[in-house]
Amino acid sequence: MSKIWNYFTLSGRIAFCKECDYKKDFPPRAPTTTLATHLKSKHPEQHKQFLEQSTEVKEKSNKEKEKQMTLKRSFEIQSSSKEDNNEVTLKQMRIDLCAQTKSAWDKDGLKTLEVNRAIMEFIATDIQPFSVVQDARSS
Repeated sequence: MSKIWNYFTLSGRIAFCKECDYKKDFPPRAPTTTLATHLKSKHPEQHKQFLEQSTEVKEKSNKEKEKQMTLKRSFEIQSSSKEDNNEVTLKQMRIDLCAQTKSAWDKDGLKTLEVNRAIMEFIATDIQPFSVVQDARSS
């Protein structure tokens, strides 16, 4: 939710400024740009606070996205279609970001735990030995 709502209230389809008598028709899913413009022109101090809050939220979101990167996101595939041929470009992740990334496949990562559980269920339900080479049923 946008931080703009710290400075406006919404009643039905009307947005009311908390600082003055300004009201604006605000249909569902409408952009908040006009409300931010009102803050900028009529209430510069509140607009400054709004920008600071928005920047903090964006920075926090970006840090969370970096933490959530996994091995499958290490490469970014960009495809662009041309008239006669399709071109695919691979970009390698920066090494400093790669080193900071906590992988889902780490020792206690989510994927590791899921796979370990699936293997344990396989061994227990099929009464398999701990060193499974080939399942006799699949031959």
